[in-house]
Amino acid sequence: MLQIFLNERSFEDAVCDRNVAKDRLKALTGAIRAISARSPQFVLNGSCSLAEINLSGNWSLAAIRNDYDCADESIYLKTVQDRFPFGQALTELKGQAFENLEYRIPLNAACGPGTEAIGLGLAHYFDCLALSLTSHDFWRAPLIALTKSALNSEGEVEEQSVVAKNAATEDGISHHADVIVSAPVIESGVQLWQERTALFPHLEFIPRTRAQLEGMPQGHPCLAPVFEKLLGLESAVAAWNRQETNYPVYPFGVNGESRTRRALTAFQDNSGTLRYFEDHAKFTPDEGRIHFILLSEPQRHALIGHVGRKLGIG
Repeated sequence: MLQIFLNERSFEDAVCDRNVAKDRLKALTGAIRAISARSPQFVLNGSCSLAEINLSGNWSLAAIRNDYDCADESIYLKTVQDRFPFGQALTELKGQAFENLEYRIPLNAACGPGTEAIGLGLAHYFDCLALSLTSHDFWRAPLIALTKSALNSEGEVEEQSVVAKNAATEDGISHHADVIVSAPVIESGVQLWQERTALFPHLEFIPRTRAQLEGMPQGHPCLAPVFEKLLGLESAVAAWNRQETNYPVYPFGVNGESRTRRALTAFQDNSGTLRYFEDHAKFTPDEGRIHFILLSEPQRHALIGHVGRKLGIG
């Protein structure tokens, strides 16, 4: 699933006229609509809910969107909110893999020099798109320069100049059309298994998962959620392989198995070696779980050991 990251650095603290705030709201909504037109299934990640975004120091999005001339924007954004990962989304993502990685706005930048840029940093990490408010011309640029800091193997900080893909308007989204690609249509678990190598080049599946995937015919309630989770896992592992950080940054919650349940996760891999697939992501309905392990050879990838109901409950 396509991941979009809101640039929290573009949330404005300075006051402005109400009409200026409305223009920022309309530009943001137009950009999100343009994303949806190209890729209807996307996740909008942010440091706060859409309603809590500060369009300026004196106008929040919630305060503006109910104006009569923002009715269309208000109706549309209410549909987007349901797909917004509220609360601790970015905090959780940052905590899992960013402990030795940090992105900041360069010291010579026109806006926010030297400040941490989580949304832009995640957009660079995932090779996805950041979405900014039109609060300054600086945030309209298609590429935003960042300073990336990471600890090397000796524990020393290394800095690197990188750029994040960015958009703030509908035209800006058009500029990055190559990034916003719709996911292929998967009509059955049989098709998912047959096309797994092309769809998930950084995921490998042990033999027992074939029957689990092929057991989901067209219209099965778990087919779309499983496909979306696997796409998210592929994106995270691909970025982990490319960035060479300690751990992947998952776009959803991933948990380990408890000690008392560890034996349930033991399965033979493709060579017959018994492995424990303790890490897992949840999907609904039916108390679904995808169990996997991370491997580094011959390249960084995830080995999928279970796709189905929670282990131990049938």
